[in-house]
Amino acid sequence: MNFNNQSFSGGVFHPSIPGGRAGAQISINRGEIIAYTLGDGQPTFSIPINQCQLELGGASGRMLFCRTHDGQLTIFSEDKHFAKALELHSGGLLGDQISTMKKALRAESSRLGFWIVAGSIACVLLLFLGYFAMIWAAKATIASLPISIDEKIGKLAMDSMEVGKRLDPAHPASKLVQSIVDKLQPHAAIPQMKFKVIVVEAPQVNAFALPGGQIVVFTGLIREAKSAEQIAGVLAHEMSHATLRHGLQSVGQSLGIVAAIQLFVGDIGGLVALGAQIAQQSILTSYSRTSETEADLEGARMLHAAKIDPQSMAEFFGLLKEKEGDIPDAIAWISTHPQHTTRIENIRNHQKSFPATQYEPLELNLKEAQDAL
Repeated sequence: MNFNNQSFSGGVFHPSIPGGRAGAQISINRGEIIAYTLGDGQPTFSIPINQCQLELGGASGRMLFCRTHDGQLTIFSEDKHFAKALELHSGGLLGDQISTMKKALRAESSRLGFWIVAGSIACVLLLFLGYFAMIWAAKATIASLPISIDEKIGKLAMDSMEVGKRLDPAHPASKLVQSIVDKLQPHAAIPQMKFKVIVVEAPQVNAFALPGGQIVVFTGLIREAKSAEQIAGVLAHEMSHATLRHGLQSVGQSLGIVAAIQLFVGDIGGLVALGAQIAQQSILTSYSRTSETEADLEGARMLHAAKIDPQSMAEFFGLLKEKEGDIPDAIAWISTHPQHTTRIENIRNHQKSFPATQYEPLELNLKEAQDAL
């Protein structure tokens, strides 16, 4: 395929943009990744390929983020050809970057070991144990926080995000999604969690969850789904992120020692404010592979309990694999998401542990919702 002069749908993060984020058309030309933000008179941003830091994320695991070294500028796209175009235009630079990153990690580990041995053992132990004791205590405290903290962080993050045009709750697509959530909610690990779902007009075949049950579903997902059950599979996955408190865990890991200090001084309000800032910028991509697998398996359990065949979730990942393929091997190791093939196998194997039941089809009109879009 000829990638010259090809453009890709995506977006850009930068402090100069109102709300910090904007949609963009992306091209690769003369060694630069260029993002043309949408709208007349809007700024253009670029990152030289040789300065690009790669990261994969999003609910589908297919969104590719290219960041500058200082993290101030991020250009991203979920186009299935974007990664291949980058590999083609990089002339091997991305492969060198990955190799360099691995060497840097090994060198950093060696330097840490040297200074621990060379320093005063008593002092190192005191600092080491003191620091990690505080982090451990912070994690334990975060885990014991009431769900209302998740809800406050998620609401504040959602209110601060510009996700695009939101469909009216009375729209057939919104009603379809809400009906599925209502069917799944009684079987959630935290039944009292109040899930709020927003459907946003955007082409991405994607969805994401914020702490406390805030869920955004893009219309691209509804358009591409082959059944209401497949949408239920995605929603069960995202609801599981919320009930397993992966968002709050990500906030705690991102804030680290800052969260520990704030918890110890009783500053829950400060934790909520900082957590919301972390959530709106990074929770979309920061779930670990372990968290993604946990959400897949918990989502399969919810589907089974609601008498919806968990194979609908596996079918959706199969749809993504057919549409986009698995992640290129050259960058698969930095992805926060497991390969689609692995996720499908995990779900099918997990379903074998469920007691026998008679699954019931969802009596929902997907075609009506798709036609309304």
